[in-house]
Order: sequence, then structure tokens, then C-alpha cells
Amino acid sequence: MKSKMIVSLQSKRGFDMTLTKKQAAQLCIDALNSENKLKQKVILVIVNIVLISAVITYLTSWYFGLACLLVCGLLGQFAHERMDNSIQARKLLAIKSLNWQESELENPDLLAKLTKIIG
Repeated sequence: MKSKMIVSLQSKRGFDMTLTKKQAAQLCIDALNSENKLKQKVILVIVNIVLISAVITYLTSWYFGLACLLVCGLLGQFAHERMDNSIQARKLLAIKSLNWQESELENPDLLAKLTKIIG
């Protein structure tokens, strides 16, 4: 029977976050994949904002199109910052759960190490 190592971290809100090494490795892999997908999603959102603003400009007036561009751009920026903060927090939680240094996030072999832990 294989024993699991459970790591408990005290969060700023006062509750404990308990992860096994496998869970922490999977969390880090998911965060890295989300970070890669985020770049594609940002491009898609920018294209959609520009298209919608162009349609609004064509149907109404240039200042409504500009207003749409600015408001949607602001909402897109806000959403991007929230997603980026969430991804960074998940990566840091996983690295701390694995008892690794934060410098491991720049390691080119990180994905291979994490995949090895998951088995």
C-alpha cells in the first residue's frame, strides 16, 4: 500500500488548504495549461471587441463605436487581470504544496517533473 503525503497550508483567510503531492502537481499542470490558453483567449476577445465596435460604428455613429471599444476593452482587461491572478495563485499554491522554491516555475523541465509525480 502506497502512502500519500498530505500537505496543509495556512491561507490568509484562515482556513487550511490540504493537497497531496499528486493534487499539487495536477494543479500546477492545469495552471500552466491555463496560462498558455489565456494568450489565445485574449487574442480572440480583442478580435471580437473590434468587430462588435466596428458594427456599432457602422450602424450608429463613430462615438458609440468608440465607447463600445473602450468599455469592452476595460471589461476585457479586468477579466484578464483576474484570470492571470488566479493562475499565478494556483501555481504558487502548487509549488508551495510540493515544498519547492518559486524559482522552479522557470525550470524548462517543470512539466516533465510534474508529469512524473502524477505517474
